[in-house]
Amino acid sequence: MVYILFDNPADRTKMRFLTKYMHTPFKEIYPEQKCNSIKSMIKECQKCIDNSGDNDTIVCWYDFMGILCWWLCKLKRKKRKIIVLNILLKKKETLKNKVVRRLYRIALHSKNLEATVTSKEYGKWINNILGINKEYTILHDIYFDNTKNEHQTEIDSNSVFCGGRNGRDWEFYFELAASMPDVTFKCVMPQNQYEEYKVLISPNVQVKYDIPENEFLELLNSSQLVVMPLDTEAPAGLIALFQAATYGKMVITTDTVTTREYFSGDRGVLCKRNIKDWEEAIRYYLGNIGEAKMKVDNLVGFLEEECSESKYAEVLERLIRNE
Repeated sequence: MVYILFDNPADRTKMRFLTKYMHTPFKEIYPEQKCNSIKSMIKECQKCIDNSGDNDTIVCWYDFMGILCWWLCKLKRKKRKIIVLNILLKKKETLKNKVVRRLYRIALHSKNLEATVTSKEYGKWINNILGINKEYTILHDIYFDNTKNEHQTEIDSNSVFCGGRNGRDWEFYFELAASMPDVTFKCVMPQNQYEEYKVLISPNVQVKYDIPENEFLELLNSSQLVVMPLDTEAPAGLIALFQAATYGKMVITTDTVTTREYFSGDRGVLCKRNIKDWEEAIRYYLGNIGEAKMKVDNLVGFLEEECSESKYAEVLERLIRNE
């Protein structure tokens, strides 16, 4: 039997497509509440292991729960095939991160654990920081193209948008905004990060925090471009960047081993952490709407072909069948 274990019951609705596209029998497992602690993750992993049998497959939507499942099986001598979907490992020199990297390193060596990554280069990057030689399946993040509002939103000229939580380089974003006082910079961020960076916010920045998704999308849609400086090589911001494509916004983001998979090849603009490069790119595409639209169209074509729900289910099913 195949069990697909999730960390958040809110994912139930958006993952309905699996039933539509997958032919291999499987059972989806959702917790009653979102797993916000290691203790809650261990509890759900243990429950799934106990309710499964020898040689069953457990697919883990949240990568760290997959690593926990492997360790629990090892400690309890349970034989399960573990599939970890799209590893989200970062390189930080904290004690916590060093411990986590060791847990991943040992688990990824196992023949009973398969793992996917969202880009080929990121898989190589993971192997490099862990000192291993693991083969990964490429599983692109899902492009949900049904989130677009029906009504037209008035576009604010000379405006850019950045929003989200993990991996955003807010310090760089606000430095960039200060260097371009004639451009409106909109952003949506967590309140705690707003409190941390508010002293850097210049008058041309409009900030909101902890707002509903529909308001987030309204701000995104009312901007000319989406710009997203990132502070990590790991996958970050892809959901918001895919939403940008849905709303016809060209993307300027940080050049990383992950973003190159999606936004290279005239599908967006990739920049290093250099204020001048970002400023030049923003000014150019604010003034060259036709070229910006061409890049958006290229990105949407790529996402519809390589990141669709059906493609995701196809790759996942091949992985489950060990093809």
